[in-house]
Amino acid sequence: MVAVLSQGPALISLTFRSALDLFKNHANIAVDTETNALDVRDGTGRANGISISTRVPALGVVSYYFSIHHRALGPYPDVNLEADELFELKQAIENYKGHLIFHNAKFDLESLRTIGIKYTGKFYDTMLMAHIINENMPMAKSLDACAAYYLKEEGKRKGDIWEMLMALYGWDGMPAQVMAEYAEYDANMTYRLWEILIKMFTKENLLDYWDNHKAKFLRVVVAMERRGIFTDETLCKRMTAHGQIIMEECKELLGGYNPGSPKDLKHLLIETLGLPIVKPTKGTAKLPKEQWKPSFDKEAMELYERILETRFPGDDRAQLILTYRGWQKAVSSCYIPYVEKRSWDGKLRCNYKLHGTKTGRMSCENPNLQQIPRSGKKPWNGEMKKAFLPTPGYTLFEADYSQLELRLGTAYAGEEALKTVFNNGEDIFNIMKGPLGLERQDTKTFVYTTQYGGGITRLTQVFGWSPSQAERYRDKYFEAYPGFRAKAKVASLRVKHSGQVKLWSGRARHFMFRDTENHKAWNSVIQGGAADIVERTMLRLFEQVDDDEKCRMLLQVHDSVVFELRNDVIEEYTAKIKEVMENVEPDFGVRFAVDIHKFGEG
Repeated sequence: MVAVLSQGPALISLTFRSALDLFKNHANIAVDTETNALDVRDGTGRANGISISTRVPALGVVSYYFSIHHRALGPYPDVNLEADELFELKQAIENYKGHLIFHNAKFDLESLRTIGIKYTGKFYDTMLMAHIINENMPMAKSLDACAAYYLKEEGKRKGDIWEMLMALYGWDGMPAQVMAEYAEYDANMTYRLWEILIKMFTKENLLDYWDNHKAKFLRVVVAMERRGIFTDETLCKRMTAHGQIIMEECKELLGGYNPGSPKDLKHLLIETLGLPIVKPTKGTAKLPKEQWKPSFDKEAMELYERILETRFPGDDRAQLILTYRGWQKAVSSCYIPYVEKRSWDGKLRCNYKLHGTKTGRMSCENPNLQQIPRSGKKPWNGEMKKAFLPTPGYTLFEADYSQLELRLGTAYAGEEALKTVFNNGEDIFNIMKGPLGLERQDTKTFVYTTQYGGGITRLTQVFGWSPSQAERYRDKYFEAYPGFRAKAKVASLRVKHSGQVKLWSGRARHFMFRDTENHKAWNSVIQGGAADIVERTMLRLFEQVDDDEKCRMLLQVHDSVVFELRNDVIEEYTAKIKEVMENVEPDFGVRFAVDIHKFGEG
């Protein structure tokens, strides 16, 4: 293949041997893999080639493409590596002593495995580095988006020949000589992007955080995704059919109005039930409130559903809306994808995104397993966890942190009385309802609404209180637990001053609009800090408990971890899991309780 300089039209030729020597003589090399476009985790996908890039003194950034499984096509002869050359490349990568640099290492590490290359050394991931440095911009963390933001240049190169051959032969049929320029340019951009980000990492003292935690945790996620989890096709199809019948009945009972339609939701929620506009559409957000048009996006609907549950428990219309939307989400986001997105082996392999949220929580897609509810008390989600099946001879167990964020917030706030409640294993909301004068469930809703940054307006929306009532309840809460207000104020002031707030783990949560978003600071400290606790714990579980034969970590859902335990070692390993998870490191001075139960029975 050809090595491409980062600047100017000049090209220089590299041989296989000189490209291989780069691994021996350079401390940091960008690596990008091109595949047959199938899933590299389930045995169907494979790497067709590997591009590398690094900076060479006096030459600039050079790139090279190793062709491995490309097809000869017309004027494009076979240039794939011979078996002995591939073995040399494998040895060079596996024995590499510096840092390899990927953009989406989770994908490339698995892609390398498909051609027998098991890289266990150090690496950087510019996609995650970009997210850690600035979770807000660029909004997408693709290589093209990061290149445009940091390098100020266009993304992937695809000429007319590329487009023609792609239309004719598809990704897997692309000849190496055409793929090379595209692939080399990706590696080239990745390397130059890393040169910028590594300086920012050094300035923010994030190098240890990366090497000693984030890179290691990424390998945990790689292992979980590779394993996958079986799903019950019969149950999923039965629940889908049942849900569709229920949804049609709900529409009929609502006079033909569809709770899945924004137009009909305006009639049902605003005009019929008299709910306020909790979020305006983008086009009307800057207008006076009386001119707002209601948004019914995901964020708005989460709030509307909370309002319906809190304020309209006995209203048939409200319950029909909740029932319809519950079944709609369960069917479209869960039961159908649990079947359609399975691999050939009957296993579901979701895509965990370590860069999917601003607070640092891991998100999930294809399908989103974070939508599995904590408890299955509703008809539409009562069977959801039963849709997952263990390997024969094993049982699925879930280890779930109890009130993780509230416990962390209590530790930060220094609320000694609440620490004692947690340490004694008492019901925290039964205790907290006393000063507030609310029922337990309303106390729980109030506490979490307030902790997540909800102000007077949000409290009036959720509970139907007047502003003065909401203010009285909030004053009672902070009078009883002043540490929460004090810490929230400090976090808010830090955001106003610096545009960011530091978490216990060493990373920061950044804010684009420090004067209008500072009220989110406390929630970011708690939610981000809790996410980092879960990550650190999962890493310790992987190192101390996980075993391919006896105990396999398969999923992370909310603040819980799902394991597959061999039936003859259940008692031994549930005890080990509980011990590791409850011994949170570092010690925050509050007990972190963990409940372990069969998945679907908790």
